[in-house]
Amino acid sequence: MQRRKFLGLGAGIFATVVAAPSMLSAENYRKKLPKAWKVKNDEKSKGEDMAGVNGAIKAVFGSDKTEDGKVKLKAPDIAENGAVVPLTFEADGAKKIALFQSADPESLVAIFDVPARGIPNYSVRIKMQQTGHVVVVAEIDGKLYKAEKKVKVTVGGCGG
Repeated sequence: MQRRKFLGLGAGIFATVVAAPSMLSAENYRKKLPKAWKVKNDEKSKGEDMAGVNGAIKAVFGSDKTEDGKVKLKAPDIAENGAVVPLTFEADGAKKIALFQSADPESLVAIFDVPARGIPNYSVRIKMQQTGHVVVVAEIDGKLYKAEKKVKVTVGGCGG
């Protein structure tokens, strides 16, 4: 009798593992929002001009009007190596979170769709070729909230 229970349990676990990838889905935002990926930062501003970031926020969310709060961003004050800048951010109740930066030519870094009952707490590493601002924008209850931090890069990560 124990053998039947063991085999039944094994078959159930196998069916769950096989079905799991079909329950997950990812949105291809490069195809869905091609204009957002084409918004560029002004390279002459040395990462200080936020026009590119604001334009990318508007391209992703339809508006660039954001409020501070409800988004927590943890980033280093000084990144010793721009090739691996660690970031951690969270936004309770968010449906969509986007990551932007002003240091590289392309403003938009990533977009995250938060599934129902998902925990919007992410840790990523990005490349920054120079000192600039990192901005996280989250859509929570129909409003846009942001967190921003300036990161000083001492060694370039994009060929520097």
